[in-house]
Amino acid sequence: MDAMTHEQNYRFDVAGYMIVPGVLTAAELAACNGALDQLDARAGRLRWQGPVSNPLVALRQHPVLLWYAQQLCGEQARFDTPLQLAAERTAAEPLQNGGEWVDWSRAYRQYNGERFCQGIRAYWALVDINEADGGPVAIQGSHNSTVEAPQDLVAGCDEMGLVEQVELRAGDLLLCAESLTRGFRPWRGEGPQRLVECGFIGGDVRPSAESMVPESGEAMPGWADELDPFQRAILHNPDRSYPPPVVHSDGAKTWFAEESGVHHPSIFIRDPDSAIDEKEFYHWDLCGHLVIKGVMDKEWLKAANAAIDENPDRISHGGSAAGDSTPLAGTGVGRSSLGNPWTLPDRHGEPFRRMIADPALVQRLNWIMGSGYECMQCSGFLSGKGSSGHFLHSPATPARVTNHYRQQNGRVYAEYLNVAWQLRDVKPEYGGFVCVPGSHKTAYAMPDGIRTCENEMGLVKHVAMEAGDVLLFLASAQAHGAYPWMGEENRRMIFFQYRSRGLYRS
Repeated sequence: MDAMTHEQNYRFDVAGYMIVPGVLTAAELAACNGALDQLDARAGRLRWQGPVSNPLVALRQHPVLLWYAQQLCGEQARFDTPLQLAAERTAAEPLQNGGEWVDWSRAYRQYNGERFCQGIRAYWALVDINEADGGPVAIQGSHNSTVEAPQDLVAGCDEMGLVEQVELRAGDLLLCAESLTRGFRPWRGEGPQRLVECGFIGGDVRPSAESMVPESGEAMPGWADELDPFQRAILHNPDRSYPPPVVHSDGAKTWFAEESGVHHPSIFIRDPDSAIDEKEFYHWDLCGHLVIKGVMDKEWLKAANAAIDENPDRISHGGSAAGDSTPLAGTGVGRSSLGNPWTLPDRHGEPFRRMIADPALVQRLNWIMGSGYECMQCSGFLSGKGSSGHFLHSPATPARVTNHYRQQNGRVYAEYLNVAWQLRDVKPEYGGFVCVPGSHKTAYAMPDGIRTCENEMGLVKHVAMEAGDVLLFLASAQAHGAYPWMGEENRRMIFFQYRSRGLYRS
C-alpha cells in the first residue's frame, strides 16, 4: 500500500481510532502467547530479557504498525512509550484526556488538506475481547473536541451514552489518536486480557518522561553557572527533570511554584495569578505579535550597547537575506550579526543573560506558551544603513507542530516563539521588522508578492518600537520578515527563541 484508504482516513478522522483486523498471523499469536505463558506476565512495562521474549519485543517494530505510524504521524514518526502489558482493571478508573490543560504538541486536527497528528497509541490484541468482556473503551470524536469533558463522564459516573466498548479479535491492531478520550473498564472476560500497548510520536514532539534521554552532544554551557535559578530553569537543559519547573511572575518579580505541574493562565479565569491584560491578549491572538513597552531601563540599555561596542571582533558580516526581492534588497550592503551575545566574557554577557527570564517577559510567556518552555538560542542583528531586509517567510501549511497556534477556553497555545529586544529606536522610516497580522491563522499559502513585498496587498505592516521595548512574535506560524534598514544608527536587536515544553527540537 502507498497510503491509507479513503475509508480508513475518514474513519480515523471522525472517530479518532481505528481497528486494523487480523494483522498478526496464527504463528505470531502463538509465539506471543507462548512467551507470556513462560514469562512474568504481570501488567506493566515489558523488561524481559532473552530469546523467549523476542516475539513480544518484535511487536513494536512490526512493519504494519510502523507503516501506519508514518501514515498518521508523518515520515519522522518514532517509537515513544515503552511496550507494556495493559493492566486488567478490577474497578472503574477515570478516562484519560478530555480535560484541561490541552497538550497541543500531541494534538490532532485537519488543516488545509493535511493531517496534524502528533501522537498515537497502539494496542495489540493477543486474545479476543468481546463486548461484554470490559477492557478498552473510547469516546468517538473526542480527539477533535475543544470543550472540556464533564467530570461525571471522565470519572465514569455518567457515560452519557458516549463511552463505547472496543471489540477486538486476537491479532487485531487498535490505533488511537493520543488526544482521544479513552480508558479501560473492569475485565470480565475468560482468561487474561492480554492487550499489549506502545506509543509513537511525530518528529518534533518531546518524548514522554519515561522514554526521555539527553539530547546527544548537548550540555549546559559553563557560563550558565553564573545565572540565577530562574534563568537556569528557562535556559535549554538536555538533562532537566520532568515535569519542568514552574516559574511564576507578576511582571516585577519571579518565583517558583511550590508544586510541579503546569501553569497556563486563562483570560476567562480572572484570578490574581493569571496576570493577563485583556488588551494584550486580544492583540496577540488577533495579530500574532505583541510589543511590551519599556522593559529595559537606561542603565540596562547602556550596558548592552557598551558590550557590543567593546567586542567588535564578535561581529560578523553576512550577505543579503532579500532573496530575489527588489524592494527588500537595500543598497547592497549585507547584514551584520553578533553570535551568542550571552557568551560574551566577564560583565559583557550579563545584560543579555538578564533577558532570558526577565519578569515582564516570563509573565507573558506563561499565558502564551504555558510553563515549562525553554530558551533555545540568542543572537544579535546589527544592520547598518542600507543593509538588506529579509524576505517574508512562514509555512504554507501547519504540517509541523512548530507552526501550531491555537486558542482554547481562554488559553493561548503557541509552540515556538521569537523574542526581540530593541536596543535602539525603530521608527517607520528606518525599516526593520515587518509582518502580516493574522497570517498565523490562514489556511492558504503565502502569495509570492507578499514574500518579496513587490505586491503587499495592503497586508504587510511595519512595527515601530523604541529602545527598551520587547517584541514577541510567532516564530513559524506568522508571516514575517524585515524591510531594509535606513536608520543613521545601526539597527541593534537581540533575538531569542523559546520553545514549549512539548517540543523536542527547534
